[in-house]
Amino acid sequence: MAGTIWADPTTGMEFVWIPKGCYTMGSPASESGRKGNEHPHQVCIEGYWLAKYEVTNTQYRMFKPSHDSGNYEGNNLNGDTQPVVNVSWDDAVAYAEWLSQKSGKTFKLPTEAEWEYAARAGTTTARYWGDDDASLCRHANIADRTSKVAFSGFTWAYDGCDDGYKVSAPVGRFAPNAFGLYDILGNVMEWTASLYDKAYAGGEKRRAATKDEGGSHVLRGGAWYGHPGIVRSAFRFLSTPDSRRDYFGFRLARIP
Repeated sequence: MAGTIWADPTTGMEFVWIPKGCYTMGSPASESGRKGNEHPHQVCIEGYWLAKYEVTNTQYRMFKPSHDSGNYEGNNLNGDTQPVVNVSWDDAVAYAEWLSQKSGKTFKLPTEAEWEYAARAGTTTARYWGDDDASLCRHANIADRTSKVAFSGFTWAYDGCDDGYKVSAPVGRFAPNAFGLYDILGNVMEWTASLYDKAYAGGEKRRAATKDEGGSHVLRGGAWYGHPGIVRSAFRFLSTPDSRRDYFGFRLARIP
C-alpha cells in the first residue's frame, strides 16, 4: 500500500512503498529547461521500496568508516545527517551489496525509470510541486541566493529564493513529494542503476548487470550545486561509474 514504511534494522534506513503503475517518462517540448534526451514515452513500473531519504554519512560509514565526503570551499559535507557524497557508482553498488548481505533483503540502486516514477509521484509537471521556480526553495536545496552570495563563481545560481544552505543540507529539511520522499529533487544528484541510453530504447528500465559492464551511468535529481533547469523530474545527467563529485550521492531501493 502506498505510504507504507519499512525500516532496515542495520542502518535504521526507512523505505517507502512505491506502488506499481504506468506514467509518461520524459518531458514535453514546452517544459522550461528541457534537454533533447527527454522525449516522452510510456513506462510501467512494478511496486518496490525506495529509501525515504538519501543515504547519509553516518549510514555509509557503517560500511566504510574511513569515508570522507570532504568540503566545498571550507563548507563541511561530512555532517552525520548530510547525504554522503564523493561516492562513485561502484561505491554505491558495493554499499547495496553489503547491506543485502547484512540484512538478507535485496537492495539495489533504482533504475532510471523507477527513479523518475517515484520522483513524480503521480505528477506530470516539471517538478512534483508544479512548473514554477518560485517554490523551489521550499521543496529543494539548489544553487540559490545563499549560494550566489557565498560563492562568487556561481554565476548560474537562481536569485529568486533562498533555501538557507550553502552546500548540502541534512536530509529531510524540505517538503516531501506525495509518496513521502524527501530531497528527491535537489540536495545531491542520485546514482541510478541504469546505463545511459540516449534514445530511451529500454535501458532506462534495466539495471546494469555488473560494475564492469562499461558505459556511462545516469544520475538524477539535480543538486545543491544546480540551477533550476536541472532540478526537474525529467533531467538526466551521466557520468562514468568511477566518478566522484561533491554533489554525487544515492538512495537505495529494496526489491520485494
